[in-house]
Amino acid sequence: MGVVSSTNWWKTGAWSLVLVLMAMAVLWIIPTADVVIAPGITGNLASMVKVRNGHPPGRGKMMMVAVSILSANALVYLYAHFDPALELLSKRSAMGNMTMQQYQQYNLGQMQLSQDTAEVVGERLAGLPARAIPMPGALVAGVFNGPAAGKLRVGDAIVAIGPYRVSNYTHVRSILHRFQFGDIVTFTVIRDGRKLEIPIRTTRMAGDPDPAVGVSLARRIDYVIPRRVLIKSQGIGGPSAGMMFSLEIYDQITGRDVAKGRMIAGTGELSANGSVTKIGGVGQKVITVEHAGATIFLCPLGNYPQAMAMKRAMGYHHLKIYPVANVQQALEDLSR
Repeated sequence: MGVVSSTNWWKTGAWSLVLVLMAMAVLWIIPTADVVIAPGITGNLASMVKVRNGHPPGRGKMMMVAVSILSANALVYLYAHFDPALELLSKRSAMGNMTMQQYQQYNLGQMQLSQDTAEVVGERLAGLPARAIPMPGALVAGVFNGPAAGKLRVGDAIVAIGPYRVSNYTHVRSILHRFQFGDIVTFTVIRDGRKLEIPIRTTRMAGDPDPAVGVSLARRIDYVIPRRVLIKSQGIGGPSAGMMFSLEIYDQITGRDVAKGRMIAGTGELSANGSVTKIGGVGQKVITVEHAGATIFLCPLGNYPQAMAMKRAMGYHHLKIYPVANVQQALEDLSR
């Protein structure tokens, strides 16, 4: 009967470890066509939102929540198949035709839009005459890999394309339809209060039958805000904090103490009429808010099945999840 010495076992184990580490190193540098969504962070809204002459924070805490989104290398791609906390998405479905840097810039623009909308909704909810007034033109919400990259910026207001005035963001496609692929077209934009004329060559973009320059657009709106609000987003992007911003603004104006000693987190994209719409990464947000100590999680009605599925999968028995269709309903749920 042969006996393997402890020295040989040590050598075999060491070589196995080396091979595993080499394989992991190789997988780490191999890119994939996917991104991974992972649990992220929460933000204390009392320290992020300040309403002029507002009431001080009450008992408890209200929190917004964000996820992390990263390019998935081959190692992360494999690992994500075994970790229920991670979600894989194709880069195309997650970011469209944007690079990661452009996608981050786009999300910062979406964050600003969510703040503006939250100020209107929160102040109106508190009984103040806040308004969102449509303006002529189209707002640049994102810039893709294309001719507009380096020329147009998130936040630019396009007021004319060539000789044609832009009445609203839906008007842009019909205007560009009048040009040919490869035409150099002058875009008249308002940026930081200045009017600029920027020539851009049109091209063919994936999924767009008309000449295009590679931007996503949104409504151009002027916001009338009776009470000054300062929101510090702390570098977080995306539109999904809108609902919670509006609740914090309402709370500081009215002094109603919405939290009432509880740890409340929430997410949801907010419309100017107060409705709350679906967002991405809700499963990862359930994990994030549980780890942050929240006992109540407000999520859009359309995301409720995914949120409950993650709660059951992770065994979070003490977390209450309320599905909300609008901000008024969220207030009613929190008054229980």
